Amino acid sequence: MDYETEEQQVEALKKWWAENGKSVIAGVVIGGGVIGGWQLWQGRVESQAIAASNGFSQTLEAVTSGDASTALSLADTLAEDHDSTLYASYAQLAAARAEIESDNLEGAASRLAWVADESEHPDVKLIAAIRLARVQGAIGKVDEGLARLPDTYPETFTGLIEEARGDLLLLSGDTAAARAAYEQARDSGQVVDAQALNMKIDDLPPISSAS
Repeated sequence: MDYETEEQQVEALKKWWAENGKSVIAGVVIGGGVIGGWQLWQGRVESQAIAASNGFSQTLEAVTSGDASTALSLADTLAEDHDSTLYASYAQLAAARAEIESDNLEGAASRLAWVADESEHPDVKLIAAIRLARVQGAIGKVDEGLARLPDTYPETFTGLIEEARGDLLLLSGDTAAARAAYEQARDSGQVVDAQALNMKIDDLPPISSAS
């Protein structure tokens, strides 16, 4: 619209502001609130990530130095405050190692079970399940250990899972099934120590007398 005088332009502006001013201000406030909230959230996430990272580093240092009580306390704090992070899972794995070195296999099993059940990271859950299965075998809970090992899994885990399965089956007295698991692990080409695995297979009774 064309205005003949400056006064008409001013009056038109006043009218528009009276009709739309509140919505403009609200938009600015809301927009500013969204931006500020986003920045606040980002800062909070970043600070939490730094805290979790520091907590894991301290846990690992405590485990390495042999300070088991500090390592366990730090790992518990991470599990409570940052349970969904990868750092919390890794800290519990490290704490489980400290428990094992202190001959507390039940404590190690509890921590590994937490990771296997609660972690949001599939590969870490699987690693925890394998370690838990081995610990359960060591404390005489062979059937529970076998139940922890999955029948389907990523191919890269074949060596770890099937060798662990073979060890548990051997503990249960099923040498034939143990041999089959060991051979599957060996054939995957993804074992940690091929020489040690071959020694396990060689030490099994001959197939004709295996039960």
